[in-house]
Amino acid sequence: MKKWFVLLLTVAMLLTAIPCAMAEENVTLTFAFWDTNQEPGMRAIADAYMAEHPNVTIEVQVTPWGEYWTKLEAGAMGDSMPDVFWMHSNQFFKYVTADKLLSLDDLDYDYSPYPEGVTSLYTYEGSHYAIPKDYDTIALVYNKEIFDAAGEPYPDDTWDWAKFLEVAKKLTDPENGIYGFGAPNDRQSGYLNLIYQNGGFAFEDGKSGYDLPETKEAIQFWVDLMLKEGVSPSLESFVDMGVDDQMQAGKLAMCFTGSWNMSSYTSNDLFNGKFDLCVLPQGKTRASIYNGLGYAIAASTKYPEVAKDFVAFCGTEEANKLQAERKAAIPAYAGTEHYFTDLFSDINIACYTEMIAYGVQYPFSPNKSLWESQEEEIMTSVYTGELTVDEACDKIHEIITDIEG
Repeated sequence: MKKWFVLLLTVAMLLTAIPCAMAEENVTLTFAFWDTNQEPGMRAIADAYMAEHPNVTIEVQVTPWGEYWTKLEAGAMGDSMPDVFWMHSNQFFKYVTADKLLSLDDLDYDYSPYPEGVTSLYTYEGSHYAIPKDYDTIALVYNKEIFDAAGEPYPDDTWDWAKFLEVAKKLTDPENGIYGFGAPNDRQSGYLNLIYQNGGFAFEDGKSGYDLPETKEAIQFWVDLMLKEGVSPSLESFVDMGVDDQMQAGKLAMCFTGSWNMSSYTSNDLFNGKFDLCVLPQGKTRASIYNGLGYAIAASTKYPEVAKDFVAFCGTEEANKLQAERKAAIPAYAGTEHYFTDLFSDINIACYTEMIAYGVQYPFSPNKSLWESQEEEIMTSVYTGELTVDEACDKIHEIITDIEG
């Protein structure tokens, strides 16, 4: 009897030891994202984690934005997604409703250090599916050399739409390939900011605001910058060279740009030192669209506990400091923003964090992917003259209303 007891006790001890052994086995996690400018920051986070967990290898995968989502979707269909990856609010509901994301609820994680709006972006039916990575706002960037050559004072926080347009006209010189402003068909870094500054809205509480006169008036102002006022290059030009590329090439006096672009701007030796930033010109009120990314985990990961431990580390104050110090983005963890802004002493980088006080959350919906691409196509029809702004807005409103119910 005693021998049987000893044998059972030995078996029990071996079974108890199995999870510990599994925890100590060598594990490789893939970590995917789309921005090469932020690669140093993400590698620093991965390296710091691996230093504390020598049995874990984090393989970094960087894929350009357009290819990233194609690759992620293919991986979701074949259950071969990366273990950990960046998630964007535009794509979140598509993946969470398809059960492709791992719930983080059992982490018992403290989300209080992050902007509530960013945390809510990655919450579905009361459960958390991503840990906030960063937040961003939109600012006015301007070419100091173009302003200096024209003898124009730099933009400041007193500017409104009228002053902005007045100066953009003065600085437009098509014969020399210079335009006062770049106004592409862009939502987040474009006309959405004007919509909310004008008292309208795009999508709130399950409803479209594209039928509102305030929304239409704001979009008309944005489109007219190119089609009527002639202060912006053509839509075709932005296909060949994006607005930020044109800005850095000295072709634009001003444009709107997100805080995520600052690493690119300041690492461009030909443009660094020639530009500065300002809060957006105001309409009836101040507004700047803000958004934020999250660290998510594939539901199909072979190592859910290790992956959760890694994303929990990604959200720590230490990891946010690491990404900030490498100019990745404005970190989401409260109190670490200065590690990012301190690196840009030659420009008014603080305007990005200043505008979060009146920031407007980038509109989102579980069904957003079903109507956002149609919105872009319809807006393109305005630039080509096929539709008026009024007709386009009514069409967008109808599509959103039909989809959202």
